[in-house]
Amino acid sequence: MAMVKIGAVMSKDVLTAHKEDTVMSMLERLQKHRIGAIVVINKDNVAIGIITERDIIQALVIYKEETFKKQAQDIMSAPVLTLDPEQDIDSAAILMTLNGIRRIPITRENKLVGLITYRDLTNALRKSYYVLEEKAELLQDMANKDPLTGLFNKRFINDELKRQFDAAKETGASMAVIMIDIDHFKKVNDTYGHPCGDHVLKTLSQILLAKSRDINVVGRYGGEEFIIIGPISDHKSSLYFAERIRMVVESTPFFCETKEFKITISAGVCVWNSKMKDAKTMIKLADDALYAAKKAGRNCVKTADMVEV
Repeated sequence: MAMVKIGAVMSKDVLTAHKEDTVMSMLERLQKHRIGAIVVINKDNVAIGIITERDIIQALVIYKEETFKKQAQDIMSAPVLTLDPEQDIDSAAILMTLNGIRRIPITRENKLVGLITYRDLTNALRKSYYVLEEKAELLQDMANKDPLTGLFNKRFINDELKRQFDAAKETGASMAVIMIDIDHFKKVNDTYGHPCGDHVLKTLSQILLAKSRDINVVGRYGGEEFIIIGPISDHKSSLYFAERIRMVVESTPFFCETKEFKITISAGVCVWNSKMKDAKTMIKLADDALYAAKKAGRNCVKTADMVEV
């Protein structure tokens, strides 16, 4: 992200005074405008000093009642630190921190053009941070999501599956993997065209998300193959869940342009148990169960045979 320039966030309406102006006149102007500082300039509009409320308080300690008769040149901080509007806000942050100040006049070719305050700086940095955070989240989302369906991609699913598998192994809490494949998807593409095929993939994705709980992770594993992983407790529950999705898909009409058609899915389910060696084993068993569903005539759900692996 491009760094924010000082000129974009500085205050351009700067309260100024000349070195001969009295403290009383400046104090009245500060109170009128409810501003905490005034920049002292010469006749050529060059910043030669700055007076803050703190400077006036310190002068009162030193000069007491004589303070209000003093001139700007008697109490101003000088020489004054300045920055160019083309510099980035990091420059202002560093300068303020190193010098323990809260305001810096901004000059171009020695002429006063603005003032940046600590509040201007923090607001700009906060906004910059939020924008950067949003972009980081977007990039992270793009890295983890399938661009067509918006579901999690294979890389993210494999990482998440390993995390959940390791957690189940440590705590004994169960989980399941459901592999789903669209039956005869090539026929859909050949008959209705690839745009309709993409429409089927996106619509099925919406169904899977709608029928899954928030704690489940739904992903596109590749081509027309999808996967759901989550804390499903046993074979009966996972089989019922997968079967419910299958029935919804079977009864859902798909529309593409003027065409209406239906599709079916096959699914393979694998529920974790302590005999399993790693997360890849769950994928293989779920895939084997999916193959069994295909072999059984498609449009059905099969559960992996739980044997020692």
